[in-house]
Amino acid sequence: MFKNAEWKERADSPLFLFLGLIIVNILWGASSIAGRQALLQLSTIEIVTIRFAIASLFLLILTILWKGISELKVDVKDLPVLAFLSIAGVSLQFVLQLSSINYTTVTNFSLLFNLSTFFIMILGAMLLKERLSNKKLLGAGVAFGGVALIVSGGGLEFSSSHFFGDIIGLSSAAIWAVYTIAAKKVSGKYSLLTIMNYTFILGVAGLIPFYVYMTPMTPLTQVTSASWASILFLAILCSVVAFLIYNQGLSRLKASDVAMTIYITPLSGVLLAALILGESMTLFTLIGAALILAGMYATGERPGAADGRVPVMHGGKAGAETDANG
Repeated sequence: MFKNAEWKERADSPLFLFLGLIIVNILWGASSIAGRQALLQLSTIEIVTIRFAIASLFLLILTILWKGISELKVDVKDLPVLAFLSIAGVSLQFVLQLSSINYTTVTNFSLLFNLSTFFIMILGAMLLKERLSNKKLLGAGVAFGGVALIVSGGGLEFSSSHFFGDIIGLSSAAIWAVYTIAAKKVSGKYSLLTIMNYTFILGVAGLIPFYVYMTPMTPLTQVTSASWASILFLAILCSVVAFLIYNQGLSRLKASDVAMTIYITPLSGVLLAALILGESMTLFTLIGAALILAGMYATGERPGAADGRVPVMHGGKAGAETDANG
C-alpha cells in the first residue's frame, strides 16, 4: 500500500495523468453506446439535462462529505469565469453538438469536433505560451487522418446542404478548445471540486430552459431500468469521474498533450461498438487506429513535458510551483 504522500506523487506524475486521460476518452467513446440505449426512450436534451442534474447532485454531496461546505466558497468576481466554463463545457457545448447533428451527418460532426485538438494547440501556444513544435503538429495531423478514416469509412460528404450543421460542429470544437484553456488557467486558484461543482450546477441551469421548452418532459417514473443504467453511467463515470480527471490533467500537463488524447474517443467508440454491439470493423478502422497511435507516438514528447511551470494546489489554492515534469 502507498502512503498518502507517495500516492499523491504517483497520481501527479505525467505518465499516470496521461493514462488517466486515455481512460477518460475511452469512457467518452463508450458514452455513445450508453446514449443509444437511453435514446430508445428519451430525447437527446432530456438525456443531457438529467445526466448533468444527477452528476451535479452526486458531486455536490461528495464535495460536502469529503471537504466540507467551505470548498464551495469562491470570490464573487470569479463567478463570470465559472459561469463561462459551465456554458462552454456543458450547456452551450451540448446544445451545439445536438444542433450540429440535426443539420449535418454524424460523420461530419465527429470529424469536425476532433479539430478541437488543433484549436487547443493553437490557443495553448497563444495564451499559455506553450511551445508548438512541427513534430507535434505533424503527429496531430497523422492522428487526425486516422480519425477521418474511422468515422468516414473512407468516404466524406461535405455538401452545401450540410454547411450550416458543419459550421455549428466547428463552433462546438472551437468552444471546447476555449473551455480547455480557460479551465487550465483557473485551475491555479481553486480546487478541481470547486471548479467542477460550479461548472455542473450552472451548466444544468443553462440546460433547463431547453429541457422545459424543447422536450416532451417524459415522466421520470416511466423511465426504464435500462435507460436509468445508461444515464447513471453517463452521469457518474462520463461526467463526474471523466471531467475531474480531464481537469486534473489540464492542471498538470500542457494543454497540447491533453488535446492529443481526444483522438482516443472515436477509436474507442468504434472498438467498443464492435465488442459490445457486434458492429463490424473495416480495414479503414484498423488503418485509422494505427494512424492515431502513430500520431500520438510521433509527438515525440513525454506527456506533460511542459516548457514552463504549473501551480501545485494545496487546499484548493495556488501554492508552491513545480516543474510540469513532476
